[in-house]
Amino acid sequence: YQRRVHGENETLAPPLLSAMAKTLRTESGEILKFKSPAEFFADNKNIAGFDNPGKSLYTTVREFVENSLDATEAIGVLPEISIKIEEIQKSSFNSLIGLKNRERVNISLYEQAETAKERKAREVREEKERVRLEKLAATGAEDPQAGKKPVGAPGKSRKDTTYYRITVQDNGGGMPYDAIPDMLGRVLAGTKYGVRQTRGKFGLGAKMALIWSKMSTGLPIDIRSAQQRQDFVSVYKLDIDIHHNCPNVIA
Repeated sequence: YQRRVHGENETLAPPLLSAMAKTLRTESGEILKFKSPAEFFADNKNIAGFDNPGKSLYTTVREFVENSLDATEAIGVLPEISIKIEEIQKSSFNSLIGLKNRERVNISLYEQAETAKERKAREVREEKERVRLEKLAATGAEDPQAGKKPVGAPGKSRKDTTYYRITVQDNGGGMPYDAIPDMLGRVLAGTKYGVRQTRGKFGLGAKMALIWSKMSTGLPIDIRSAQQRQDFVSVYKLDIDIHHNCPNVIA
């Protein structure tokens, strides 16, 4: 590294890079931090339409369908797209991630567990309810809440997480075997840049769905692809390294 000072070249020490090239220290000692494109979209999922689980499911299906439409349009055939959305039970999901399902011996012990904060809140509710009933009894009025669940009564406040497996199949032109990892596992890498796009956001396609899958389940995606006049089917199990923005081929 050189800079010109008073007409002469002055040699400078190169910037200090971290082992992962994630930070850079300038000559003045300031630290510049870097994010990979995958990290940026993982931190700003809402930009790509992954605001919440419900919308993420819709966006995932939409992105895969748009990929299928692009693939069939590229070879000039009418699209034949099959979409399958399966709800995965918690026990099945646990087996996929290598966890064993164990049943609690005495479930009543967990149902009756109450923290000090919950007990205090319950006592406040019960006292308010006692005062309300005493006033009704004194006036002889009917209880308008008879048969209804008291407001603020304890109950199941958190729903069990639901998992889905999405499978999309089309009659498009397929992808070259060697290019599949980069086409689906590297953000801002694709064949459509420089071409006016009519579908999708940022050319992310299935890549954002892969990032979402990794962040929400930790599971990879399965890919099967074949091209015309190709006597084999390309099969991949693919993950993505978010910090380095590169594909991780598992199988």
